[in-house]
Amino acid sequence: MGALILDGFCDGIFLFNQGSLSHATVDATAFGILQAGRIRTSKTEYISCPGCGRTLYDLEKTIARVKAATSHLTGLKIGIMGCIVNGPGEMADADYGYVGAGRGKISLYKGKVCIDKNIPEEEAVERLLEFIRNDLKKKSDIG
Repeated sequence: MGALILDGFCDGIFLFNQGSLSHATVDATAFGILQAGRIRTSKTEYISCPGCGRTLYDLEKTIARVKAATSHLTGLKIGIMGCIVNGPGEMADADYGYVGAGRGKISLYKGKVCIDKNIPEEEAVERLLEFIRNDLKKKSDIG
């Protein structure tokens, strides 16, 4: 089914529930499939690497913190990467990025452009949120 959606052969889906799943679960699944196929955006999307020896911060906890702080930002794509080596390339199509820059240091990105370097890890999620808020405010003031 995924290939058909991605190739543009459908613009919707129908999920049949035999009563074993809640309506909320079926809805969440349907919207997730539609978002993955780029048919309808209904939530924030995240890109992350699996982490490796170059990741010098707790990637799993950081992903949870970033998601908790940004999940209400429907339509944005946020990259959360472990290191500067592959991170920027892997999240090149993200709107914003959070990338490990060294032990306890984070760099923030808007698209492919680094906008702030070597932020202390404990401040980085709030700085990312602040930047996103300011950027979205500028866009709404213009449009």
